[in-house]
Amino acid sequence: MGYITRLDILTNIIQSIILIVIIAKTIKLTIETKASLLPFFFALALSGTLLSNFYWFAYDILKPDTRMPMACNEIGENATILLLCAGLDTILKDKRKVASEIVFAIFFIGANIALWILWTGEWFQDILFGIPYIYLFWLLIRGLKSREILSRKEMWVAAAVGIIILAMQIPLYFTKGDAFNFICFLVMFVLTVWLGVVNFRRKDFFLATTFFMWTELAMFLSPGFYYDLFVFTSTVAIFIMYPSLKKELAAND
Repeated sequence: MGYITRLDILTNIIQSIILIVIIAKTIKLTIETKASLLPFFFALALSGTLLSNFYWFAYDILKPDTRMPMACNEIGENATILLLCAGLDTILKDKRKVASEIVFAIFFIGANIALWILWTGEWFQDILFGIPYIYLFWLLIRGLKSREILSRKEMWVAAAVGIIILAMQIPLYFTKGDAFNFICFLVMFVLTVWLGVVNFRRKDFFLATTFFMWTELAMFLSPGFYYDLFVFTSTVAIFIMYPSLKKELAAND
């Protein structure tokens, strides 16, 4: 068993412990807050991630250092995305269909899907399991804009950096340079840290979910050690989502 697999298992265990604690707290919130469906969907969404982690853990133990084929963990991950969509839909008040937002969501997630296919060659599952991210991303854009959580300038800069990151991924397919790899993932990590800092300051559920979604996308674009780094940031995002959920519920009381 290589050191990357051992690191995979370690980050998996840490995230699973955090998930179990937050799921338990969210179930308690669900019982106490009968007027809102958000904590119910949030608990189910995290349960999908937890079940996916259990599958990853078992696979890494039984078949270390091998690439996982299309498996039930991807169903769990997609269940998480769809349930987050359901939860966000219950608190999104401004549901206008703005064409530019829909087009950007399709473009950005579509570019991610294209990169997944480029790296894996798995057309069917990458398209099938990538489509729900389009709806989630549109919900997040609509929520962030309607609530004015991020300024117009912040949203433009974040979108531009995201596109630059995707563009930087293309040469990585054709080159094996460690220096360019490092620069690309450094830019990804800078955007991740910025989202984390903004979340600590503003504590909004749409913003926290945006942070979580970005860490998931960053994971899918990252190999080896970088992947585990973004698993850790995903765990941080999950940790931040809970107080943001509580703030959301308190605001709606």
